[in-house]
Amino acid sequence: MADLDRVIQSLYTAAIEDDWQNFRPHALQILCEWTGAVSVSWHSYSSTALSGSFTEYPKPTGMSNKQLLGLPMPKGNRHLSMDELPTKLLDTNIAQPQSGYAVHYSHRGGAELVSTILLRFTAGNQLKDSAAINRALSHMVEASTLALRHFIQRDEWLHNLGRPNRGAAAMVDEHGAIYAASQRFMNLLAENYGNSHFTMLPCALPRDALENNGSFMSGPLHFRVTRDGPLYILHLRRSLPLDGLSPREREIARALGSGKTFKTVARQYGIAVSTVANHASRIYKKLGIYRREELIEQVRTPMESNQAVPAQVDA
Repeated sequence: MADLDRVIQSLYTAAIEDDWQNFRPHALQILCEWTGAVSVSWHSYSSTALSGSFTEYPKPTGMSNKQLLGLPMPKGNRHLSMDELPTKLLDTNIAQPQSGYAVHYSHRGGAELVSTILLRFTAGNQLKDSAAINRALSHMVEASTLALRHFIQRDEWLHNLGRPNRGAAAMVDEHGAIYAASQRFMNLLAENYGNSHFTMLPCALPRDALENNGSFMSGPLHFRVTRDGPLYILHLRRSLPLDGLSPREREIARALGSGKTFKTVARQYGIAVSTVANHASRIYKKLGIYRREELIEQVRTPMESNQAVPAQVDA
């Protein structure tokens, strides 16, 4: 097929220029225009969580990712040509008979991720060169990994621009399979869990943190969870003294630690002075401190604790 190199270049350009979620439909559009396919379904997932990321182009076909997972791939073969698609794999937006070509591709780079892709063709737009399509699909999948890494890498840039509490981020699924991670994220895991290579988080993801964009601690590490489409962004740092406080207690602790009086804090949050005093008592007890000077020191700890993590881990 003509212009294969141009198509590959277009895929990697889109991986750099597009947001990671926008890249997927854009990549499928490039693929359809090049191959003549009338629609494409693409499912990327890990061996532990089959939900993963499911994308279709030009619009939803009526098929689920579970039906794509059920493709009857020949044993020992990662490619499947179908002269006539079964009903469950048809694009319901198209009335014509459809043929199909499916590819099952394992991502490179150590991540235990898999992509299954199904291209649909109608009469007059049949599959022409499977070898060229296989090559294009492999580059599309790897370009999607690049798009994810590019997105995660932004946290490293924020750290380099002076945000000491940023720089360690990863994209994971609900079971903790790592889709992409910054080097600082992997280094922090390695320092605390004694391994330099992870494809899965070494700790469980609490359900309430996933459902509520919350945070949790595992040993000396603090994880903050944010949902992003079908996946989750994790921001990681070392645990800090104030992490054990409730959100309101952290607010009051920071206010008191900045030198404000009980009356000033009470006015700021619209609460009674006695309520501030009760919060302060609980804060001191949780932190194991007795004096305001110690609280000021604890509040200032984040700036001192978020020091640079070594860029590399020895093998």
